[in-house]
Amino acid sequence: MKGFILDTDTWIEYFRHRGGVETHIAATPANQIFASEVSIAELTYGTLHSKAVERHLQEPKEIEETFTILPLGDWTRDYAEIRQSLASQGLIVGDFDIMIAVTARHHGLTVVTQNTKHFEKISGIQCVDWI
Repeated sequence: MKGFILDTDTWIEYFRHRGGVETHIAATPANQIFASEVSIAELTYGTLHSKAVERHLQEPKEIEETFTILPLGDWTRDYAEIRQSLASQGLIVGDFDIMIAVTARHHGLTVVTQNTKHFEKISGIQCVDWI
C-alpha cells in the first residue's frame, strides 16, 4: 500500500487550518491518505473535553467519511516487541504513537507527524512533517 497515515497531531493542525497540512492533503489523492482508529479515538476524546463539543464532533466524522480508517488489526505482538525494544534502550514513546507506527509499518505507509523524533525511534518507520 502506498500513502500516508496521519498522526493525531497532524489531524488537529488540519482542522485548525494551521501549517501546510491542508495543502499536502489537497495535493495527495484521497486514497493515499489514511487515519488510524487510534487517531479517531484520540480526536473524539479531545472533542468531548473541548468547549465547542458540537462543532468539533464533526471532525472525526469528516475523516471517517473522506478517508480510509485503518483498524489496529492483530498486531499486538508487534506492539509489544516495539515497546519492549524501546524500553530496553531507555527510550519512551507513547502507546498510541506505537500503535499508529505498527499500523503504518504493517501497511507500508509513511507517518505524517510533528513528533518525528518519536517515530524515528521505531525501526522500519518512515515519517515526514507536513506542518
